[in-house]
Amino acid sequence: MMNTHDFLPVIKAVLSDKRVIITAVIVFVFMDLCAYIVRYRKKPKVTKAKKTIAAPAPAPAEKTGEEGGEDAGGDEE
Repeated sequence: MMNTHDFLPVIKAVLSDKRVIITAVIVFVFMDLCAYIVRYRKKPKVTKAKKTIAAPAPAPAEKTGEEGGEDAGGDEE
């Protein structure tokens, strides 16, 4: 059985291998891309409000009745 002293060179050889380093980088980039896709939220489109010229307010309707109002005519005091 291997003891810790014999095990360290093997770990160093494995971790310093090019294939292991490249694989670790690819896995890290892939997982980072997946996390970005999960967190991504599309910004809502900003619609520009069209500037419309406000229509003029309708003229007040004239009173045309017998009841009249304050300006119904006649001199009542």
